[in-house]
Amino acid sequence: MKLPTKATSRDRRLAIMMTPLIDVIFLLMIFFIMTLNFLVPEGVLENRLPDQARADTSEREKDWEVVRIHVARGKEAPQIYLQERKVTGLPDLLLNLHRLPRDVVVVIEPEAKVAYKHVISVFNTCVKAKKTNISFTIPRVTTPQGGE
Repeated sequence: MKLPTKATSRDRRLAIMMTPLIDVIFLLMIFFIMTLNFLVPEGVLENRLPDQARADTSEREKDWEVVRIHVARGKEAPQIYLQERKVTGLPDLLLNLHRLPRDVVVVIEPEAKVAYKHVISVFNTCVKAKKTNISFTIPRVTTPQGGE
């Protein structure tokens, strides 16, 4: 059984009002743009990474005293070496860095498997010692003997 349809329903046309729709869309866009917060980087470490092409020539020509801090991976804590001498921890490193001249170049040499938090701790210790000329070396991956 078919239900009768109204004759007026065929004559009606569906019309979408575009002007209010565009107004609402622009208001939403303005709202989201005004409430947008950009992330600020936590901090930028000012350092000088060596350039592969000219790492050896330009740095060695200068007459600066270079102090090397080697950060090796340990069982529980990282092993830190100032020049060739092992330091017991970050407070001992800070004490030794305070004894050095102010214009000394500090080169942090991390091993490849050392966690970044330990390298950043050494960097922060150098900053606490008021050393402003700090650079990093590229971590070298050690290969087992007999392997390529």
